[in-house]
Amino acid sequence: MTFDVALLDIDGTLLDSTYHHAVAWARAFAGAGHPVPVWKLHRHIGMGGDRLIPAVSSDEVAERLGEELKERHTKAYDDMIGETGLLPGAQDLLDGLRAAGLRVVLASSSQPQHARHALDLLDAGERADAWTTSEDASESKPDPELLEKALERVEGSQAVMIGDATWDVYAASEVGIPTIGLLCGGFGEAELRSAGAVAVYADPADLLASLDEALRVAAGG
Repeated sequence: MTFDVALLDIDGTLLDSTYHHAVAWARAFAGAGHPVPVWKLHRHIGMGGDRLIPAVSSDEVAERLGEELKERHTKAYDDMIGETGLLPGAQDLLDGLRAAGLRVVLASSSQPQHARHALDLLDAGERADAWTTSEDASESKPDPELLEKALERVEGSQAVMIGDATWDVYAASEVGIPTIGLLCGGFGEAELRSAGAVAVYADPADLLASLDEALRVAAGG
């Protein structure tokens, strides 16, 4: 197998924002009178809000408070987004993937205004071939729809996924795409491998340093 497309998650994979999102959700739930511990929220970051809310609370809470919670999360994250920055090696990894002959697609499920912050930091117009936002799919991870939409943006037949959350791995596995996991979103190596990740590295810089090996392992070599 020779890869010609690299799909990359953004939050927690390229942007150091996972814990900001967890705190933003915690503030949203607390503000709506239904507090949820931050640790529990962290284990679900990477899901879209439509899935995260019932997963950490209940279907009843999601139906009754879903829209309010999403609005509160957006406001809380807006207040913190300026504190987020790129993880070590994020830009260089995109350059390295393109140098290896892969088209780079940033498969983000972030709201467009939040994705724009990361895209600007990454200089995505120069380093990526395409990207997605929450507006591009009706279903969020671990549903694979977003990855399918991302692949439609470029020509290519063999993709590899790079992500930090088990939800990235599950989504990619649904459509037969191997995933290289990164630890920089806070999920452990055992969790990522148990979900199906074929290799795990610390962060973008660590992956870049072993990129040839990582792609060979992902290809089954």
